[in-house]
Amino acid sequence: MLLARRTRTQQVACLSSLTAIPKKILTRVVGKLKVEEEYPSHVNLDREKKYDIPLNQVFAKHTHLEKSVAADAMVIPCYKEQIPFNGASSGLMEASRLSNGVTTVSVDNSSPIVHLGVYLGIGTGNETRATAGSLQVMKNCWLGTTTRRTLIGGNREPMQCGADIQFNVGRDIVAITASCPRDKASLVLDHMTQNIICPEFFNHELHDAKSFALKQANAALSDPATLLMEEANRLAYRGTGLGRSLFLKASQQGAIDRDCLLDFAAENFRDSNNIAVVGVGLDADHVSELADEYLWSLEGGSSTVVNSTWTGNQESQIEAAGDGALAMCLVEGAAAGSQDALVLGVLKHLAGAGGARTSRGSAHSSLISAAAPYTTKPFSAEAVNINNVNTGMFGISISAAGGEIGDVLKASYGVMAGLNDGVSDEALEAAKNKLKLEILGEYESNVGARAATGLESIAAGSPSSASQLCGAIDSITNQEVMDAAKKV
Repeated sequence: MLLARRTRTQQVACLSSLTAIPKKILTRVVGKLKVEEEYPSHVNLDREKKYDIPLNQVFAKHTHLEKSVAADAMVIPCYKEQIPFNGASSGLMEASRLSNGVTTVSVDNSSPIVHLGVYLGIGTGNETRATAGSLQVMKNCWLGTTTRRTLIGGNREPMQCGADIQFNVGRDIVAITASCPRDKASLVLDHMTQNIICPEFFNHELHDAKSFALKQANAALSDPATLLMEEANRLAYRGTGLGRSLFLKASQQGAIDRDCLLDFAAENFRDSNNIAVVGVGLDADHVSELADEYLWSLEGGSSTVVNSTWTGNQESQIEAAGDGALAMCLVEGAAAGSQDALVLGVLKHLAGAGGARTSRGSAHSSLISAAAPYTTKPFSAEAVNINNVNTGMFGISISAAGGEIGDVLKASYGVMAGLNDGVSDEALEAAKNKLKLEILGEYESNVGARAATGLESIAAGSPSSASQLCGAIDSITNQEVMDAAKKV
């Protein structure tokens, strides 16, 4: 597969003044609160009444609030740049499964800042023509009104905890992540999961969400590299399943309403076997207790597997202004967490996975060295290994001047074809070491460890530690690399 590109209104009541919730409301609450129990407010009500802060500041997610106002008020600035400590994780990884099927993973590194992740094995591939763009709209209203909280509470309480909850949409995985102090982990995880358990998605809250989603789509698709990946997935899977667009289209904006989102959530958010909760900085028992507290009502077996049948063998060209050109040549790859994905990872480093930083002289990849004699303008050529939950894509990505990109492509083809005959032991060992360094660098970061373990928990059922992955890489033979190269 070859791709190329030339360059109605409803008032919201505040629950903070209520001391007991009416039974009628409690019947809609999914949780462990009983009728006789008092509503546990998460803010200091006496201090809250002392301050009158505009809503545009209450809902602010940046650090522009004045410290003098925020010191004793109901809000505090969300210091997004300071809270997430992304230092070395280097903790013991433990994975377990709850009785209802939810996977829990902990990396206990005794950090005062914990990094939480809730991973759902769904994505835009689970959307249909009628629901296309639903996840992107949910992304922008995830902290809205639920059966347990108002819009104000949903947005304000995470800010009080110094947390910034992110909702990231993929083609076959959704990642809900946040970083917060250790003693706020329970409340933050409650906010992260409340729309999985008790969503509302009121229509009056969707207007801004759909507008933001459309603006985000326009901004993302203005990037040629993003547009190229969109086209690559469309051709690889013929526009269905993983081939669906990641973004909301303007023509679909009017079709998404409360009923649409509630139906999508009921169909896709209830399978506990398709959910993983990751806690970096928490021990295994604590992560399991939190996951059980907030996700106990879920049951397994209700979601459908995304259609991921490879249908490649197509070419596409997108005309655009400018002299620069981008091209990708892709074949079917391997799923995340599989041994084949590691073999292709070694193959990627054999061909070349980007430039190298050197103090003296030069250290270019095989792809760069092969194409350099045929170009007089800046260019790049690298191998790419994209691993999804059930499948993947492997190939080469090239950027060059429009008049020279054909020569760069031919030279790159020659490098990939030359790997069919095998490589020397020294080159194979070097490629293995580069892949191990790439993995160790990812697991060394708290956020990287959270992302990697979350993806593997969904794809393989349980994650592998960095040492296990390095051991699997060491066992790769030259014959395995040759067999993988022949498929390319």
